[in-house]
Amino acid sequence: MEWVVVDYGEVVCHAPPEDAVARIAGTVGGDPAAFWDAYWDGRAAYDLGTVDAAGYWGELCGRLGRAATPALLEVLVRLDLEMWSHLDEGTLQILRDLDARRVPLALLSNAPLEMARHIEAAPFAGLFRHRFFSADLRLAKPDPAIYAHVAGHLGAAPGDLTFVDDRPANVEAARAAGLRAFLFTGADRLRADLAL
Repeated sequence: MEWVVVDYGEVVCHAPPEDAVARIAGTVGGDPAAFWDAYWDGRAAYDLGTVDAAGYWGELCGRLGRAATPALLEVLVRLDLEMWSHLDEGTLQILRDLDARRVPLALLSNAPLEMARHIEAAPFAGLFRHRFFSADLRLAKPDPAIYAHVAGHLGAAPGDLTFVDDRPANVEAARAAGLRAFLFTGADRLRADLAL
């Protein structure tokens, strides 16, 4: 195993808990279901960096009938970062174990610029020798080009990368690109997949 490359959302961190979703949804006056639909509808462009935070959150607020003031946008960005900051201690322990064995680690996440910088400032980020974010690259999973970019940047053949993601489409695309890839369903399963 040359490199282990992992996703962030719902791999290194848990899915947002219901109270966090309710908090951010309540900030724009929407029910969680309506908020979540609006949240994901525009997220791909935000993750790619083709829309900035003001554009993304402004459109979301407009869909939910709320004016997007600068103060509100600041709150929404903060709550979004908090919502995705509930770390999976089981995954982190696996990463620490791999690091202790000198297995090189990289992070590959579809994340907007604000989330990317937030992750990079977190203590656990030091486990990763390289961190790749869609908004920086203007590429996002499951685009095959992002896997080629990562392999090239790491100076590795695709077959020398073991990739872990919670989304089947991303895992399938990675396999098609020549990576060894596992679908993340929990830390125990990942430990078994990686034969730790």
